[in-house]
Amino acid sequence: MLRVLTAHWELKIVAVVVAFTLWFFVATSEHAQLGLAAPVEYVGLAPELVVVTGQRESVDVQVRAVRSVVARLGPETMRVQVDLTGLREGDTVVQLTPSDVQLPAGATVTRITPARLQLTVAPAATGAAHVVPQVRGMPASVFTIRRVQVEPSAVSIKGPRSTIDARGEISTLPVDVSSSRRTVTQSVGLMLPASTYLTRERTVQVTVEIAEDGMSQQQPVPRDARKKAVGR
Repeated sequence: MLRVLTAHWELKIVAVVVAFTLWFFVATSEHAQLGLAAPVEYVGLAPELVVVTGQRESVDVQVRAVRSVVARLGPETMRVQVDLTGLREGDTVVQLTPSDVQLPAGATVTRITPARLQLTVAPAATGAAHVVPQVRGMPASVFTIRRVQVEPSAVSIKGPRSTIDARGEISTLPVDVSSSRRTVTQSVGLMLPASTYLTRERTVQVTVEIAEDGMSQQQPVPRDARKKAVGR
């Protein structure tokens, strides 16, 4: 049996190499066209400036890729990086090119939609804003909200100078206490104005202290005492 397997071994190796080459050629020569939404990342903007309008969180990218790469294409492996280096205050048009798209090897960009971004850049400012907690719903029967606390009570935000100067407060996302019988503590995000972002914190902690209503905690009047009161 061993002699049969080893006979003409040179020819068998050549056959294996040829088969592998054919498989590799077929696997890499078959391409697929697909369209995906790619997240957009803005880099290079001077720290004293901020984009006010025109920015997009994603753009549509049409890709041509070998079939072995298609399964690996997605928001985790695709990204459009927009370089804003040298941009000045005012309106500007940024052209998106295939070189701006980061892709796995074996994939190429055939089209980007939209291919141009019309951006408005304004002077930036940083300021402190007071955090106002928002509570939704009511606790269970005979329970009441005693106190609402938020930590930190103020956050630092960056954005257009006109917005920062006029914004003294920022609300949290609602904390739902519907039918609660005990204190609720949650980490929640903030409802930021357009074109602004947090410089440090990403969330705040809201604590809604819930306790039984004081009226429900009163001691019942003894029956004898009620009789005496009626007799009077």
